[in-house]
Amino acid sequence: MNIDGINMLPGCAEYPLNQWYVIAWSDEIAPGKSLARDCCEVPLIVYRSQAGIAHAMFNRCPHRGMMLTSATGRVEGDTVRCGYHGVRLDSNGRCVEVPSGGPLPAKMCVRTYPVVEKWKWLWVWMGDARLADPALIPDHEYLGLENSPMFSEPGIRLSVKANYLMPLENLVDATHITYLHHGLIDSGNVAATPSQLVVDGTRVASVRQFSNELLPPMLCAAMGLKGNRVNRTLTLSAFANHLCEIRQDFVEVGDEHAPPKRINLIVSITPARRTQTDHFALFSTSFQNTHPGRFDDLRNLLMEDVVVLEEIQQLFERLGHAHAPEISIKADEGSIRSRRIIAELIRRERQAEPATAPTHRQPA
Repeated sequence: MNIDGINMLPGCAEYPLNQWYVIAWSDEIAPGKSLARDCCEVPLIVYRSQAGIAHAMFNRCPHRGMMLTSATGRVEGDTVRCGYHGVRLDSNGRCVEVPSGGPLPAKMCVRTYPVVEKWKWLWVWMGDARLADPALIPDHEYLGLENSPMFSEPGIRLSVKANYLMPLENLVDATHITYLHHGLIDSGNVAATPSQLVVDGTRVASVRQFSNELLPPMLCAAMGLKGNRVNRTLTLSAFANHLCEIRQDFVEVGDEHAPPKRINLIVSITPARRTQTDHFALFSTSFQNTHPGRFDDLRNLLMEDVVVLEEIQQLFERLGHAHAPEISIKADEGSIRSRRIIAELIRRERQAEPATAPTHRQPA
């Protein structure tokens, strides 16, 4: 699918660089430690200074090209020392020491990337650093992560060998639930239930209403139900192009006078490479979710998606664009709207237009 000269075909879709992407859980990196991650085709070293400040830079020493995250490299104070010849770079990517002596070459530097630590995520900005506005990060209060009575905790990280648009659209496509997930999270009713489309800034959502709905055991456990029937509103939202939210507002049948409860599945979408996407998934709930197997269940569920998406990507790669046509149906309206929003972000980026912070209201 080509939108104004921008390739938005799943399998090889483009993505904006002037965007915040989750690169790690906060607790993945202790002070004085680092890890290697890819984002938008760029190898990164993400590290914390000894004082605990998070930084990200290009993961290649400008001297002889060794990765800064190699086993012999290390973090020293606010700097990183290459484990090959000992070249030391500061948090701005500039060379501040060559142990073997001589002048410090002005070109001996690497690119650094803005990092924001928000809630328990580390967000990195891969585009023009002058445009790295933290207000462009999805509203964490809206998601129930900050300044909220909701309960939340870090979850799981999954890597998918597929172009980012595939998992993004998969997560907000309710119609596959009935057929792919074999009754794990519905009773065969979701695909045929009509939905309402809501577009709000960079958020595109589909909303479905269920009355006296029979739920399978996995959902009953996740929701902490006494029985197995609820009145439920299911809202699947894509925040183009870096986050998905599956929101369930429900009241248990027989307990209609109780206040509604909410459970959110929130998944960040990070294009590591053209055909690799990282997920950082968690729950945010209006009640304390004490189900001990909640993240095991989530991983097993999402892995069913991963298997299918990777198969689709592999076939796409083998056939090529010309022999892998895509025909959309009515249920894909939300995905097409999201693609147009993402394409507009890329267009604005190419024309050096400033991005604007999204506004996210409660679902209709």
